[in-house]
Amino acid sequence: MKNSKLIETSNKKADDPYLLIKWYWTNYFKKYWLLLILGIIFMGLEGSMLGLLSYSIKAMFDEVFVPSNQSALISVGLIIFFIFFLRSFSGLLQRLIVTWVGQKVEKLLQQNLLEKLINLDITFYDKTSPGILIERMRVDTRLITSSAGTIFMTLVKDGIALISLVIVTLYIDWKWTLIAFIGAPILIIPIYFLQKWIRKISVENRNIEADLSISLDEIFHGISILKLYSLQTYRLSSFKILLEKVRKIKLKIEGGVASTPALIDFIAGIGFLGVMIFGGSQIVSGEKSIGDFMAFFTAMALIFEPLRRLSNVAGNIQVMLASAEKVHNLFCVKSEFYKNKNVKFINKDINFNGDIYFENVTLIKGKKLILNNVTFLIPSGKLVALIGKSGAGKSSILKLITGILTPTKGKIFIDNIDISLIDPQVLRSNISVIMQENQLFDETIYENVKIGKLNAKKSEILNACKLAHVSEFSDKFPEKLFTKVGPRGSNLSGGQRQRVNIARALLRDCPIFLLDEPTTALDHKSEDLLHKAFKQVIQNKTTLYISHRISSIKNADKIIVIKEGKIIEEGTHNNLIQNKSLYNDLYNLQKIEGKSE
Repeated sequence: MKNSKLIETSNKKADDPYLLIKWYWTNYFKKYWLLLILGIIFMGLEGSMLGLLSYSIKAMFDEVFVPSNQSALISVGLIIFFIFFLRSFSGLLQRLIVTWVGQKVEKLLQQNLLEKLINLDITFYDKTSPGILIERMRVDTRLITSSAGTIFMTLVKDGIALISLVIVTLYIDWKWTLIAFIGAPILIIPIYFLQKWIRKISVENRNIEADLSISLDEIFHGISILKLYSLQTYRLSSFKILLEKVRKIKLKIEGGVASTPALIDFIAGIGFLGVMIFGGSQIVSGEKSIGDFMAFFTAMALIFEPLRRLSNVAGNIQVMLASAEKVHNLFCVKSEFYKNKNVKFINKDINFNGDIYFENVTLIKGKKLILNNVTFLIPSGKLVALIGKSGAGKSSILKLITGILTPTKGKIFIDNIDISLIDPQVLRSNISVIMQENQLFDETIYENVKIGKLNAKKSEILNACKLAHVSEFSDKFPEKLFTKVGPRGSNLSGGQRQRVNIARALLRDCPIFLLDEPTTALDHKSEDLLHKAFKQVIQNKTTLYISHRISSIKNADKIIVIKEGKIIEEGTHNNLIQNKSLYNDLYNLQKIEGKSE
């Protein structure tokens, strides 16, 4: 099931529990309705056996024990055995059915949620912690399916059991039944307010649980910083505070959920006392048989177990809805790129070898102005360098070209085509990128390079590794290119990780190359070798090279200097030196530091 086929509801409608449950039923559970009906049949069989069991006690006393009827002993015993057999058989099958459906739904829900999240804009991830998303993906989806299964089985199986037992008590004596349940109406009002309170603190609990996941995510991702700054005790103390909050709120939830059956037991005690006084006198007078009394009390004793579970259903529903609402809210997030549903992507062939042109582009993130009305040209097949101080907006320009960010104002063109009219997947498939963040996956070096071009031949991958000088260090490992890099490339040094990223981009070999500080983590020797490789690979390709080092970009066809989101000068290295402006200042500063040559 694709996300595009999911029946949509707004966040406002999701606040209505009925509409929220309907959304999950329609999109996930409805397809298994035949299996669920079969499960209901087996649940009904299991539940009804309790009524039959309680009534068989009457026969046991009135037809076997009281008259000492030896001949009826085996037949009544076989009936009770058959009741237990049917109950166990139907109980096993209905649990297997509900578990199977729950697992299928959980798998599909997690699959669809990841499909939704993985296609959202980068701005969503700028505002949302990975810890929260992991909590929603793994914990909340599991809570939804497990709670739904428990609620479903309880409502059907225990509901039918309760009905069958009440029928038995009414058949034996309707007055005794009324006396037993005389206090039940008193429970309605406190239970109603109790369930509202449980829903409220369940939402609070899910928020704190998400904070716990965020804290763990930050601890494990920043473990080096924690150790360097001796922050272990500080972060552990913060985590303990969150754990204590979770403990207290879970205690409240459990107390709220347990309050309902406690109230039921108290009212049941009053009912039992009334039946003992009223019914006991009828037994003594001979109006009722011992079998009637024992069957009634067996039914009443059995009634309160399913009744307790049914009383917990409302609380379980509130806990489930707290998770269901959190997950559904993620499905309702709209991608910034696709907010305009009228956009139709251009289907004709696009010349990605053409010029890249920024026309009056402004970019605002939150309240911060990143780019301020910039206009510039990256000519086809030329190498254009972008230089400026940290925070000037250089990396944002790169992300705008790839469509990861979209301009607040203005347009970006490739070969005179507005890139907002190009399918993002098509656009990015024609761009090779080397970012500052050298993100690697917990796979082999070979697999991490292959990501650049999944259908690449082995010879192409080996050539890319050779050009990026990956083989220089990988050959020293026992498993060479098939060495696992570890989580986020932790088994490699910073320079080695960057070489793998460079090899990935070189393998991709697209018409457009975007290089964001590609040699920052490398020593001068490796940097020189890679510059030679770049010169060979990017020849006749439209290339944007971002760098702090003038030595890396002084041979570019054009250099653009950016400051505080504005382009203040552009030209060749020699022309910019003669301008005696910011570029010249940077050049002289780096010359003193020995970085400009």
